[in-house]
Amino acid sequence: MSKQLLDTPAKHPFSVSALADRAWNKITETALRTGWPPITRLAEAAVIALMKNIASSQLRVLTFSHIYTFPTASAHEPSGEEGRFKAELRVVNDVFWVRLCVMSDLGFAEAYMYGDVECDDLVSVFHIFLENRENLLNLNSRLSYLFTLPQKITSYRFLNTIGNSRSNISAHYDISNEMFSGFLSEDMTYSCAIFKDLDGDLKGGIPLSSWSGGQGLKHLTPKASYEPLSPSRKINVNGSGLNGHAFPPVRDDLYEAQMRKLNHIIRKAQIHPGHRVLEIGSGWGSMAILIAQTFPGTHVDTITLSVQQQTLARQRVAKAGLEGRIEVHLMDYRHMPLGWEGAFDRVISIEMIEAVGAEFLEKYWQVVDWALKKKGGVGVVQAISIPEARFERYIREIDFIRKWPHSRPHDIILSATDLPRRVPPYTNAPPANHASRVRRPAHR
Repeated sequence: MSKQLLDTPAKHPFSVSALADRAWNKITETALRTGWPPITRLAEAAVIALMKNIASSQLRVLTFSHIYTFPTASAHEPSGEEGRFKAELRVVNDVFWVRLCVMSDLGFAEAYMYGDVECDDLVSVFHIFLENRENLLNLNSRLSYLFTLPQKITSYRFLNTIGNSRSNISAHYDISNEMFSGFLSEDMTYSCAIFKDLDGDLKGGIPLSSWSGGQGLKHLTPKASYEPLSPSRKINVNGSGLNGHAFPPVRDDLYEAQMRKLNHIIRKAQIHPGHRVLEIGSGWGSMAILIAQTFPGTHVDTITLSVQQQTLARQRVAKAGLEGRIEVHLMDYRHMPLGWEGAFDRVISIEMIEAVGAEFLEKYWQVVDWALKKKGGVGVVQAISIPEARFERYIREIDFIRKWPHSRPHDIILSATDLPRRVPPYTNAPPANHASRVRRPAHR
């Protein structure tokens, strides 16, 4: 898996830090694979001692010589939650204990990827660890931080500079449009949706015990909906489907939730007919098409660094008959034409700010301010946030998503209180909103 080469339009250049990173990964993996028995036994003892703190649900861990059950009989206290989740881990290689000991949750993920541990029901395992997380905090040790520190240092070669950003984005989004169509709804919106209910994104009708890492998933777009939209297949603000029905012929909760989210952002932005709109982060064009189809006379300039996104978005725009009103640019947000200064009534950016990186957040907000009209301009930025309690550890260490895929270690997810602190004083971004809004005064 780690040796797979992706043929993407933009690649990272050769660098000494890349060699150092590969060398460190090879050294650590070789050291782990050695599996020196005294070390694996110590690691196993340390992890088992911590797992004895599991107090709810039930986890069984099978090794070649032992069967561990948590909670243990002595620690188990019957309660109303008894047996809510049950899961079993099968340790194939004792390296699993070392990975878990030195890299905590990242170690568990890599052990599963490399086949050091097997599990038929990952969802229940995650539930058990989440239920007992207060009792398992010691698994996140200083050793974990020190183990990932070299990679954190060498990851600076991926810093989201103008030169690196296209390669970073290409490695993630230019894999194939077909792959993304396999798990997105037909509108091809690749961001968090808004469901009617808090747990509306959970698939019902399947007992948790039958879930694994992949069971129960369905192909939402069996007829290759990544194909360009035809003029008769429209998205509209009322939630109508792309084919003119109230919704797609087969009810798709994800599609409805994405339309609800796009419409929510449009309402926040207060877009009106005749507005000129800038979208930072095109995706595959769903927001730009929705705006143009909903509001007569609007013109949308949308920018992306993904060649495949630009190609497909342009095809979808053409099929929708909106070529004169939507332009899809292959462009970094820091390289906008000088003529765009103060040219836009509205600026929209959906889950793109995460790819900016902490080092360039101030520049990002400066660009939003620069592009908006000086009077009455409004910008809406939707961002992913991380719980406050996890934020300090998150920014200190390398986690799974910043190591795998390897090209995005400098993406950042902010907490709800940290995001407003990163906004310069000339903007107004209420921290409690799902979509933070930046608004110009009517008169300056």
